[in-house]
Amino acid sequence: MQCIHISTYSRLTVPQVVEKLELSYKNARELNKIIDEHLPERPRFQHEEIVIGGEAYDVYFRDIIVCIHALYSDPEFAPYLVFLPEKHFVNKDKTVRLYHDMHTGKWWWSTQVIPALFLHLFLLLT
Repeated sequence: MQCIHISTYSRLTVPQVVEKLELSYKNARELNKIIDEHLPERPRFQHEEIVIGGEAYDVYFRDIIVCIHALYSDPEFAPYLVFLPEKHFVNKDKTVRLYHDMHTGKWWWSTQVIPALFLHLFLLLT
């Protein structure tokens, strides 16, 4: 069960707070029940102990394939998933580039677009 800070619990006991905020819970126990039962589940962490040079280390990780599946299958993430690189510019002349997310950077452009252009060129020439 998830924990909730005691000050949050105290605020919920103030008269009319639950009604004024139109909350679907009246106390921390009810909130935790909603969290545990109704929020979509994310991939679980796995634990491995790795021994290197006689010293043990705890390693926590998630299966990347399960994580990708969770992201791509959740419609809430759809507006935020980007599949193609983009070039953004500050001015109309397109002389000043704006870099603000990974898909606007030079690396993504050179990794995804340039090889694809060479492949199309090669296919056209053969």
